[in-house]
Amino acid sequence: MEFGLSKNHQRNEKVQQRIQTALDWLDARSTEELLAEPIGPKVIADGVELRFQEYDTRDYAGMTYETHREHIDIHYMIKGAEWVRWADDGDAEPVSPYDPEEEIQRFGHPAFHSKALLTDRHYAIFDPTDLHAAHGMVDGKVGHNHKLCVKIALN
Repeated sequence: MEFGLSKNHQRNEKVQQRIQTALDWLDARSTEELLAEPIGPKVIADGVELRFQEYDTRDYAGMTYETHREHIDIHYMIKGAEWVRWADDGDAEPVSPYDPEEEIQRFGHPAFHSKALLTDRHYAIFDPTDLHAAHGMVDGKVGHNHKLCVKIALN
């Protein structure tokens, strides 16, 4: 999440440019254009992949957290609402080994987390050091979301 200790800030110019490329691409399209994109992946530049998703939100108790080693996640809500949660890595027990093919590792709930409400056309950026969990129900009710996860390569 773009919140933390300044000593942890590691974005180099190449990565920052990839983030800006993704955000500029999204800003240049209407909500209707984004909703019309097919579900699944779409590469828009070197090191910038969009993954369009459609799903129902779920209860926090059944969620796991995740981290990645080779990319930054930008969770961008096209239409809908959900709670996204994050914590520093090292604050939760792994529930799966790191999967290099899927580039993911899952964790149980941390002792402490922060959360933000992600709504239409808002985003959250999660670095590899951020445990994060998305798709959280709002006001105890299941909602239906159209979202995309932008994968920003670190190399």
